[in-house]
Amino acid sequence: MLTSSYFVSEAVVRNLKQHAQRKVTGVSSSHLTEAVAAGLGFNTNAALKAALAGRPTIQAQKPSNARLIARLRELGYAAPGDLQVLPELKHSYALGRRHPLRKRQGARWTAWRNLMVTAVNAGLEQRLFGLSPGEDWWLGANPKNNGGDRGLYRFTFDGDLQANAAVAAISGDELSIHVLLSPKDEGIEADRSGGIEDGAAYAHGWLERRLGIWIMDGGEDFECRRAMQPRVASAQVQPTGYADQGSFIF
Repeated sequence: MLTSSYFVSEAVVRNLKQHAQRKVTGVSSSHLTEAVAAGLGFNTNAALKAALAGRPTIQAQKPSNARLIARLRELGYAAPGDLQVLPELKHSYALGRRHPLRKRQGARWTAWRNLMVTAVNAGLEQRLFGLSPGEDWWLGANPKNNGGDRGLYRFTFDGDLQANAAVAAISGDELSIHVLLSPKDEGIEADRSGGIEDGAAYAHGWLERRLGIWIMDGGEDFECRRAMQPRVASAQVQPTGYADQGSFIF
């Protein structure tokens, strides 16, 4: 069920290089590009570009400063062993606390994850948003005006359960997504609902798109009626081009 892989788009790779440029000096642009590609697990930048050709996202290895340093040394730079250029994303940073990402999750987290993954998949399928920064296409979205208005959409969960969602663009190219499962009334909007007072389950989370593409782990907001949670947790749904677990950046 857990898909803790790491996915990148062309925009993510550009952002990672810009992140690196702010941290290192004296390295040519082309060599830094090669080092970033190595940090993502590719032998060369050409191999990374070939993998991305014609694809919106690809799976890569999580950023590694050790691989980046090794590549810089191969290119003739005296890179120190403690150089921290890329975000390694091994931890969540939630409410001021730093903790490792969990490898095993309980039923509650899995139910939250399933609702979030289904909502993100539905938004992608309906072409309301994409997996790169700035790909916000719902009616009223406006990256130049604090993200513009939020978007509302509907989808089906686990075959026959109706759900609705609200998506909003926030700082850092993230998306904030609220989900309401089996709303009592069609007019109830997920982000303005009373949680399980208005439906069978409620979930909220964030989709990171700048440093990689994943649903942030560590900031889960979830409610579910007791009788419904086993079904929500046992649903089989896989993310399309993003990871279902990654660092929570608070």
